[in-house]
Amino acid sequence: MRGGGTVTASTNRSGIDVRLLLVVAIALVLGLAAAGAWALTTNNDLESTRATLASTSGDLDAAKGDLTESTATLDATTADLAAARDAIKKDQAKATSLNFQIERKGACIAAQAANLAEIRRILALERVDFARTGSTSAWGRAHSAAQKAINLAIDDLDKAYQNAAAGRYGTANTWIDKSNAQIRVSNSQLKNEDKQVDAINKSTDATNGANDAFTKTLDETSSTCGA
Repeated sequence: MRGGGTVTASTNRSGIDVRLLLVVAIALVLGLAAAGAWALTTNNDLESTRATLASTSGDLDAAKGDLTESTATLDATTADLAAARDAIKKDQAKATSLNFQIERKGACIAAQAANLAEIRRILALERVDFARTGSTSAWGRAHSAAQKAINLAIDDLDKAYQNAAAGRYGTANTWIDKSNAQIRVSNSQLKNEDKQVDAINKSTDATNGANDAFTKTLDETSSTCGA
């Protein structure tokens, strides 16, 4: 009985050890298989990730290229916009300058038209002044009458002297009276002549004043017209 029990016990221990080894071996195999599967899966995932990363890197490089191109386009567009703004500013400055020139030319034309009208008015005044000194004017007629009367007075005095020298005193006195009458006529005409001279001087002063004012107007016109 002991011998049989011993053998049985020994046999039982050997069976447990074999099973344990088998279990361990199986576990190892399963572990290695799982590790291999995990490694394979991980490797596949890594390869996929690398491929995705490579594709993403390519897309990123393409995007960078597009961004660079877009930036260059934006810079060019910005430069074109700045140039367009400068051109607009220059055009606006030209338009402002042209408008100013047009306004200035308009003011110049208006000033010249007014000057022309004033010149014509002054010329008319000068013609009137000149006409007042003509032989057929009031002054001319008075002057002519005064000269005629004084010449007659001188002739009458000469005749009075001749008659007095001949002893014809009555006749001489008659010629003296006639001479005095002509002197009175001459004096009257001289007064009329002086009156006309005063009128002429007044008119001439007005004409001269108009000429002086027109000279200042011409200076203003020169400034307006940019001369």
